[in-house]
Amino acid sequence: MEQSDNRTQAILSWQRTATVDLRVEQDEQRRYLVLNGQRQSQMQLHQPASPSYPHLLQLLDWLADKPWQRLLQIGLGGGEFNRVLAARWPERQVVTVEQQPLIIEAYQQFFRPQPHPNESLICADAASFACDALVKPERFEVIFVDIYPWPENWQALMLALLQLRAEKGWFCINLPGEPPAQWQQFWQQQPVKLVCYKVPGYLNQLWLGG
Repeated sequence: MEQSDNRTQAILSWQRTATVDLRVEQDEQRRYLVLNGQRQSQMQLHQPASPSYPHLLQLLDWLADKPWQRLLQIGLGGGEFNRVLAARWPERQVVTVEQQPLIIEAYQQFFRPQPHPNESLICADAASFACDALVKPERFEVIFVDIYPWPENWQALMLALLQLRAEKGWFCINLPGEPPAQWQQFWQQQPVKLVCYKVPGYLNQLWLGG
């Protein structure tokens, strides 16, 4: 995450609730989603489908040769990943779960220049979505968890999401910092084997595997 600075030329939107302070800012080249003072995502105005953050570039390279058709993303942000997926693989289905309605509204209004026909946006708590999806034939070849802050009940959430992974599917996590306690022990007991990829210049880590 990045601290928002004062050099942006315009604030396009500013909304507040009891727990959320959300701004959409813009300068000459980029539009930014700022959540509770942290710059969470950005979009290049002239190349909106071009990824900006290194962890997404790494993830996209890792996914390039994977034969997936359905992807579940937990956490939307400014939708940078969604825009890239829509441009590169428009025929593939992307389901994104985001618990903050203001973030979904900001994405639809300011960060989605072109609607993606195979994109589904679901406003729900990730754990609730996972429990509901278990009773349906909902399975995904790729599951990408990209939430901030990292939840205290992460073990229960990971167990629920792992059950939505298709056989021989992949599990991806953008972890915002060092792993929490019991991280290694937890994943050693799971059917997926994750490998840590450092993100140059950032504290977050990518954990990828299948």
